[in-house]
Amino acid sequence: MFLRHLSSNRKWLIWILALIMLVAMISITLQKNDVFRAIENPILTFLSPIQKALSTAGFSIKEKIEFIPQIFQLKEENEALKKQVAELQRYKQNLLEYQRENEDLRKLLGLKEKNLQFDLETAEVIGRDSDDWFNIILIDKGKNQGIDKDMAVITNDGLVGCIISATANTSKVMLITDERSAVSAMLQRTRDNGIVRGSINEVQKGYLEMDFLSKDANIAKGDIVISSGLGGIIPKGIVVGEIVEAQKESHQLTQYAIIKPAADLLKLEWVFVVKSEKGAAQ
Repeated sequence: MFLRHLSSNRKWLIWILALIMLVAMISITLQKNDVFRAIENPILTFLSPIQKALSTAGFSIKEKIEFIPQIFQLKEENEALKKQVAELQRYKQNLLEYQRENEDLRKLLGLKEKNLQFDLETAEVIGRDSDDWFNIILIDKGKNQGIDKDMAVITNDGLVGCIISATANTSKVMLITDERSAVSAMLQRTRDNGIVRGSINEVQKGYLEMDFLSKDANIAKGDIVISSGLGGIIPKGIVVGEIVEAQKESHQLTQYAIIKPAADLLKLEWVFVVKSEKGAAQ
């Protein structure tokens, strides 16, 4: 009976024994400091790495918490710097565009000063004909600026074409590469005459053909072709292009040549319209 009662109260016995041991340890500790130190030192030695790790972790967590506002601040500064860089890029692009435009205008001014015998009107290319993209351009000058049909159009590099129609403030220009174009021209070196037309050969698209050259004409690759002034539309002496190939016609009575235009007709931005030759009869 006693054993059964003892078994049922085993938990209480354990707690009572633990309490007795605790009181005993306190009593011993109070009486003998050396014993306490002997117990304390190993415990502190054991707990020191744990305490250090917890302290380091605590500082790390604190630093990370304190760094959170800095992250948002850095993000804002980064966004501001990105905007500044984008704005500087726009300024740079605008500056480059202004420099190119300034260079183009200087060239045009130089051409105007070099060709004092012509009454020239500066015009900007504002479009290309959607039905004839490669051969018709639109400029921002027209009848109000004294421009009319059949006037020659040039750049600093050479002949571009001629006016085929004009409204009050715009004009259409047919480029010399158009197969309908025909310009009286001659070889600058030998003065041999012929007619320059836009090539109808798809392989030579963008080039010119010079027909009706005499079979005895001395033609060489690299010869410069200029306008002859015959026909009264294109003034004499304007550079048309450079010969890249010459052949005799099949009937052997004449020769023809393939010419690369002097002006870059696909990158036109500014042109001059030759309104008249100064001193010529009006």
